[in-house]
Amino acid sequence: MPPAIASLTTRFTDASAARGAAGRFAILLALHAAALVLMLTTEVDTVSRAAFLLAWGLLNFCWIALLRRPSAAAALSLIMAVLIVLLSRFKHDVLLMTINFVDVMVIDSDTFFFLMNVFPNLGLKVWAAGAAALVAFVLIWRLDPLRPRRLTAAAGAVACLGGLVGLSLAFPSDPWDEWNRENYVSKFVRSGVTAVGDLLTRGVLESDPTAAERLAIAAEPCTLARKPPNIIMVFDESSFDIGTVPGVKLPAGYGPHFKSTDGKQRAFIVEGAGGPSWYTEYNVLTGLSARSYGRFADFVTRIAAGRVERGLPQALRRCGYKTISLYPMYGAFLGARDFQTTAGIAHFYDSKALGAVFLEPDRFYFDKAAQMIGKERGDNPLFLFVYTAANHFPWSFRFRILERAMRFELTTPTLARLCSTPELRPRS
Repeated sequence: MPPAIASLTTRFTDASAARGAAGRFAILLALHAAALVLMLTTEVDTVSRAAFLLAWGLLNFCWIALLRRPSAAAALSLIMAVLIVLLSRFKHDVLLMTINFVDVMVIDSDTFFFLMNVFPNLGLKVWAAGAAALVAFVLIWRLDPLRPRRLTAAAGAVACLGGLVGLSLAFPSDPWDEWNRENYVSKFVRSGVTAVGDLLTRGVLESDPTAAERLAIAAEPCTLARKPPNIIMVFDESSFDIGTVPGVKLPAGYGPHFKSTDGKQRAFIVEGAGGPSWYTEYNVLTGLSARSYGRFADFVTRIAAGRVERGLPQALRRCGYKTISLYPMYGAFLGARDFQTTAGIAHFYDSKALGAVFLEPDRFYFDKAAQMIGKERGDNPLFLFVYTAANHFPWSFRFRILERAMRFELTTPTLARLCSTPELRPRS
């Protein structure tokens, strides 16, 4: 081959190799740029963004130590960060709270089944997204030109972990911040530091290391002189007698709603700090306080399932009561079925068992309670724990339109069009 042609061939080969290397580096830069965009659009303050960057570095260095491929490590780290954001937004849509590290510590089958019930096509979507991510990951793996040393990556991971722990201790995460729809990744990683610290230093329960007294657990059956009455306990979510607030003008006939059937004004006050209804559910059924769980109180029904041996339903069963719960959500929601059935509820009916179309007005559950009384009436007295849910949700939608949206997974634009369609507006 003439020297001139050989020189041109060599230059062309070198240029092609350079372009190939540049393209491979561009993939790595694009992945880190995507993480930067995610941080800027979801983290709103300096401390949160610093925590995001330290978490991003920790994830990348850990994956590099395992795989020795920076692009593959960045891809896996980005997938994990995006998953945290998506799961946080989903949890906020359901519970008005974002996820924290305790969600990972208390993973259970009920959470999985709840997701499958709410989104029947979720499994297919997850498999499709996973297959696409796997194909992309294989391509990134094969094109990754760099091979960093594992020892260097491990040192970087330790440095980022130390920085993250120091930042979380200097600026501890506020549990109330979990109600805000922002700072998803930073809240998750900072809560990991505080949650693990609480678990190691105090355990799940915030209690004294030693106690002179213990709660008595009555195991003997009770004896009654006469047949006891049926008991119906209504969990009227978010209903509040505003008449107790001075200076508020009320419509005629407002007060009797909060009176007992004997005409007397009564008040049953339970501890529901922070607003979660499952705190009240735990407090009422067990006679214990959800606050004893400290940072883990949000998971009280799942943690307590199978571990509580006292409470109202247990006592009533010893007195011959048939205990029944009518629950306005899927039983897998926050482990409600497992918690209630182990806390003394013998017959648990969730919204699916009751034939509800996801969300139903209060009348639906009152009618079901009346039917249950007629069906179960016999020699044994009844204890019915009846929930209502309509008042618990924001009053910013047309109730039946929302029901259709939840059932058919309609998008926001479609929901807006339905709300403006006269034929679909609820009848008066």
